[in-house]
Amino acid sequence: MMGFLNWSYKMLIDKSFDLKENLLLNKTLKPLNQNELEELLRIQNLDVSEFSEADVREEIINPIIKILGYSKGEFSSVDREKHVRFLGKTSKYLDYSCTVFKENFWIIEAKKPLKKEHFGYKEFSQALEYSIHPEINASIIVLCDGLIIELFDRDENVESPLLSFKVNDLVKDFDNLRKILSPINIWFFYKRKVLKAIDKAFEKEFNQSRLNEFLASVDRRFDSKKSQILKNFQATKFEDKNYADKILDANLDEIVDIYFYFSHNLSALNNMNALLLEEFKKSKFPVIFKIFPDEYKLINEDYCSCALSFLLTLELHEKTIFWAPSWLKGDGNEGHVEVESLIKKLIKLMLNYFDDDLNRKLILIANNSWRRLSKILYVLSPELSKTSELKHLWTRVNSSEFSWEQILTSPKRNILIDVDNLALLQTRQFVREFSINDGYDFKTHSAKEFIKKLWELEQKALMSYPNYKELLDELDLGEILPTECIGVSYDYLGHIALCILKRIPKWEKYLVDHHKKELIELGILESWAAKEILDKFDIKFDKIKRDEILSERFFFGDSETQNFLSKSYYY
Repeated sequence: MMGFLNWSYKMLIDKSFDLKENLLLNKTLKPLNQNELEELLRIQNLDVSEFSEADVREEIINPIIKILGYSKGEFSSVDREKHVRFLGKTSKYLDYSCTVFKENFWIIEAKKPLKKEHFGYKEFSQALEYSIHPEINASIIVLCDGLIIELFDRDENVESPLLSFKVNDLVKDFDNLRKILSPINIWFFYKRKVLKAIDKAFEKEFNQSRLNEFLASVDRRFDSKKSQILKNFQATKFEDKNYADKILDANLDEIVDIYFYFSHNLSALNNMNALLLEEFKKSKFPVIFKIFPDEYKLINEDYCSCALSFLLTLELHEKTIFWAPSWLKGDGNEGHVEVESLIKKLIKLMLNYFDDDLNRKLILIANNSWRRLSKILYVLSPELSKTSELKHLWTRVNSSEFSWEQILTSPKRNILIDVDNLALLQTRQFVREFSINDGYDFKTHSAKEFIKKLWELEQKALMSYPNYKELLDELDLGEILPTECIGVSYDYLGHIALCILKRIPKWEKYLVDHHKKELIELGILESWAAKEILDKFDIKFDKIKRDEILSERFFFGDSETQNFLSKSYYY
């Protein structure tokens, strides 16, 4: 929370906007590096008594513009000695015009040291003349004579500067200058001006239809910008690595303890596998033991899919390993273990939803139950979503505008992340509570009864709110694969295993030869990957009751609970 309290020190607070608008239309300042601070200190200590206007430009203004973030040819650029024409004048040259995305946003005029407390009409009027030229049209005017710096907003006040300080206070006051003139903040400054212009234009409006017509015009303009925004996005060079490349900076613990619990695209999976393989070559046991411990640990569908993907990669480089957990290799295998045999065992477990390993099946079921309950909590308690919106605002104001995080952030996305994290937290506690003997044994019956209590709680919540599905639809979280489907009417674990395996001819054929029953069941459960394989190999089958498959896989044969949840969620 302290971060929120400190925002006002890092950004310009405009009192004509509320807090949310200020956070959406500002950017906090990143700390200056040591070289930049030393350069500001050098400028601050200059003796400018003998400086000419050219000296002020070279020794003071040029480095200040660079530290503010403007460089020739970049998205935030600077035009020096820009030529403009006026009626009755052949030409005039303004000292600096600073641009963002090739649009003029502010100008700065250099003066020789005047030894005055403030600039006068003579100095200001010349800069004002430049600023209103149609080729410039910059609202912000900055004057500098080596002794003082003054910044004016010509649309608001042409009598008093918005900001004024002495150059010998440059280090102390430079952040105040950055709050307005840094490239992104000056961009947002103009966005705020658009809103202020709307306020001014409609402050006295009395005709609602006029307002509606204006809104329609605004909507049309924004619609016309969508294709341009897409082109801009495609041309933008983001400062940070994309999601898949970010993973390359992770270590073994981060990959297995964090990334394994979430779904990934193929590039991200490949990068994770490459890192794990590199770690495996250094030391084999720690990697295998980290991913596949003998003890019971938190797992979910995504964890299993990442683990399977790694084994498939490992098999391409290593045929045997020295150790594997008993639950994956079988108690009878001593010494070397074939990686292929581990893959086959994991495939079987994933396709039958861990029917051969009841305790790990319980962990999977618990996680999905907690996910559904967590989502119910967010849907029925809208006040919880305020933290998700705060996280979104925090990202907006703090993250670079050229980061992938900035592109992806939204309050609704944060709700889904919170739901996942809360479910993982509760499931981790579930594993801890029902594990015994240092995690090597499990209180199976107690864990099973606890899960039944979770289902009862879920059913009570849904019965108390018969309009829950409508509330969920109105919230419109935009999940591609709704939380309510997984572990109720859809086997995501089996489906994701097939998605990984069907890309490899050897393993696709293995599925057909050894797991035809599971393929058929997953096809009946609407897995497109299963249907694709069944069609490819022309496998015909008799219809099996879908509800029976679901209740056996996810509810220990409790068809009543499965039917109730499925109907409540409309799936």
